[in-house]
Amino acid sequence: MSKAVTSARTDKAIVRTGALAVMVTLSSVAMVKAIAATATLPVMAKLIRAIEITINTSLDFGTLAFTNEQVGEAKIDPATGVLTTDGNNSLMLAGGKPKAGRVIIRGSEFPVQVSMEQAAVQLSNGEMFVTVEDFNFLNKAVGSRVTITPNLTANTISLPVGATLKTKVGQLSGTYMGSNRVFANYQ
Repeated sequence: MSKAVTSARTDKAIVRTGALAVMVTLSSVAMVKAIAATATLPVMAKLIRAIEITINTSLDFGTLAFTNEQVGEAKIDPATGVLTTDGNNSLMLAGGKPKAGRVIIRGSEFPVQVSMEQAAVQLSNGEMFVTVEDFNFLNKAVGSRVTITPNLTANTISLPVGATLKTKVGQLSGTYMGSNRVFANYQ
């Protein structure tokens, strides 16, 4: 065989190999595009009313007479609004109208956790203090943290608050004032 025929066969083989390589490369590119996919992501938001909290009624222990020789304790039950004293005659109701505090929560139909900022607060008369602790919502068994769902019609709930006031030996007379913050957060 001549060199020209062998060279032509070699050239044809090279062209076929080149063409095959191009086809494999193009088919690989086509496969990459074939395995890509797209999807549409839905985006949505539900807007609800922000929680509003207002104080409807202050927690008021009324006017209490005390003996300064012993400690005393007075409790307001949030369910009934009734003041009770410790029974050892160290504190007695002398006047005023004791009443449970009342918090109004407005929101939406979702559960709301309501809590007191502090477990105990000190009320001061400018010289001395008394302690108020054991804050309770709804009734004395619930405690200072409760999860409630506002009324579905008005999305509002009225939440009573009670607590225990404690005096100490040597307590001074006077008007004692203080406060405790109430928090409300969606669950």
